[in-house]
Amino acid sequence: MTPSNSDARGERSIAIDSSDVLRIALAAAATGLLLGTAGLLLYDGRQRRRPTALPVVPALFLFLLLAALAIGSALRPSLQASRFPAEQVALGLAAATLFSITLRGREVRPPSTAHLLDTPTVDALTRIASHRVFQDRLAYECQRAHRLGDTFLLLLFDLDDFRPVNERFGHRVGDRVLLESARRLRAQLREIDLVARFGADRFAMILPHTFEKGGREVAERLRLSMAGWLFPTTEGEVRLTASVGLAVFPDDATSPSSLVDAATRALELAKSLGGNQVQAFRDLPAREQAGKLVSLPHSGREAIVRSLAEAVDIRDGYTRKHSYLVSRLSAAVARALGLPPIDISRISVGALLHDVGKIGIPDAILTKEGSLTEEEWECIRRHPALGKRIIEQAPELVDVMPLVLHHQERWDGTGYPAGLQGEDIPLGARIIAAADAYHAIRSDRPYRPGRNHRQALRELRRSSGSQLDPRVVDALVAALESDTTLRDMLPDWAQSEDLAARDEAPALVLSVSASSRRR
Repeated sequence: MTPSNSDARGERSIAIDSSDVLRIALAAAATGLLLGTAGLLLYDGRQRRRPTALPVVPALFLFLLLAALAIGSALRPSLQASRFPAEQVALGLAAATLFSITLRGREVRPPSTAHLLDTPTVDALTRIASHRVFQDRLAYECQRAHRLGDTFLLLLFDLDDFRPVNERFGHRVGDRVLLESARRLRAQLREIDLVARFGADRFAMILPHTFEKGGREVAERLRLSMAGWLFPTTEGEVRLTASVGLAVFPDDATSPSSLVDAATRALELAKSLGGNQVQAFRDLPAREQAGKLVSLPHSGREAIVRSLAEAVDIRDGYTRKHSYLVSRLSAAVARALGLPPIDISRISVGALLHDVGKIGIPDAILTKEGSLTEEEWECIRRHPALGKRIIEQAPELVDVMPLVLHHQERWDGTGYPAGLQGEDIPLGARIIAAADAYHAIRSDRPYRPGRNHRQALRELRRSSGSQLDPRVVDALVAALESDTTLRDMLPDWAQSEDLAARDEAPALVLSVSASSRRR
């Protein structure tokens, strides 16, 4: 290689002949050998082990050396006194060096697994998933269920009165009890389910593709298995029970944190009732659920929903229970129709608040046992508009305002307040209307007794196409048939001997002039 000089354009260049090619190739091979064996130069202390030198890079540069020798021999005549700009030579050597370092770095430090070395994936004591794995899986299941319109359950499983076990028998026995408890839980679940350590004596379970009914059955089976288990020790047998809290995505919450909160509150309810039982978030009193049927993005919205629901509670205990159950039914219908989670949540909140306008109706009218006068009837007809006026004061609830305003519209256009017909009525309002009708038929009121499930279904079908959307009625019937917990929310009056004859009684006509006045 001859010293660099300037050409006619003033650019610095380097003359390279065939012998220079061979020297460069030898230097490249030597660099490759150095980079391939000097693992300590690139050692990352977070790996917690000395990296092993891999032969990939030296082998690559040995190949390049042989190729350069062959090319140099073939092109010897043409390479005499060839000149290359100095910048190109420097750039080429730098690129070769960076390429070598990059290859070596990829071999020694796989970035995708570095964080796993710092975060345990398995709990050291119970040998099930760690809390970090639980958090990651819960976030994933929320995203998956939201994207696919699916549902899943979260169970929190807590050993009752576990502290006395540690105090009496020692922590070694307590640890063995926890280990065996984890093993029993894992053995009774599916491969796709996750069991994780959630606290000192608490476990969390994620059950994908599971509805509330199936989740209750699983939770009850787990509880019974613990209640019937005697753990032997040198000082006697240890008998334990467990409490289970259950929450459903997206019915009870639509974010990881709010779902954990819902399951925790259900677990606290089970504990407060004496333990050794299963409680779902839906088993909580309605005032404790207001605003929790959906994961509200802003605390202000949640506070508003809570306040409005409690205002209805104070006015009329029946209305409180009615609104909560209509909310559950409406969410089930929305799921049966295949609506996305965001719409299911909106409809749930709209159903919870659909009767909020009754705050402005006098008690004497709401609780009157006889027939309503025309003036009283006009007052009742104003409650959707009153509800809209209340809701519109809170911009956070603007998305549920049409549902509150139009839940008394009829499919045939004879409803109120706007006389909308067919699909001009918001779908959420049509769903609430059907759920509202079913619960109204099933409930005892001052002016008439409630009917049983079979009678209610019969009347829903009679009203299909006139008062109610036929497609919504079909979805409601399907939801009630597939999930018995929905219809079991109310007592089945036909089970009482003195009321059994009602099943053959004339159907209760749902019309503007009759039952619509009394909802």
